[in-house]
Amino acid sequence: MLFQSFNYFKNYIQIRFYYCFIFLIILNSCKAQSINQNNYKKGLKDYYRNYFPIGVAVNTETIKGTDGELLLKEFNSITPENAMKMDAIHPKENVYNWEEADLIVNFARRNGLKIRGHNLLWHEQTPAWIFKNKDGTTVTREVLLKRLHDHIFTIMNRYKDAVYAWDVVNEAIDDNPKEFLRKSQWCQII
Repeated sequence: MLFQSFNYFKNYIQIRFYYCFIFLIILNSCKAQSINQNNYKKGLKDYYRNYFPIGVAVNTETIKGTDGELLLKEFNSITPENAMKMDAIHPKENVYNWEEADLIVNFARRNGLKIRGHNLLWHEQTPAWIFKNKDGTTVTREVLLKRLHDHIFTIMNRYKDAVYAWDVVNEAIDDNPKEFLRKSQWCQII
């Protein structure tokens, strides 16, 4: 009986200790946040500015409002999540959709942020037209390479003065450790 009472008391003390510990963490966090907001205006980018850019993936919503303010405080490089991927920016042959990518690029320019282009070729988010002839058959290696060339040159020329680095080929290596290159349509045709 005494042993059970001791275990109950020990558990009670541990629970109280954890509550106090959590309370102190919250209190300290609020105090640190208050000090940081009132007295210290540096962001993460400021601590590492002499070493490398601090980046974040963005979309047209995260560059607005409080998200945009936080982004400008903490980061000095942005990467469009999807706006520069092939299906978003080049959905049909000879059709380009610049709207979202331009919004992000213009935001970066206005605010002095670096832009990392993402991405020029990926096995996902590739529009079906790129692999097909008008009659629905699979394109030849030469046709696919020409389409890829035109896609890359069009996008890179548009953003040549804005993008400091490009993710050219994304995830070409297969997730299966027994394979090497991913068996995508890109790999199969080219």
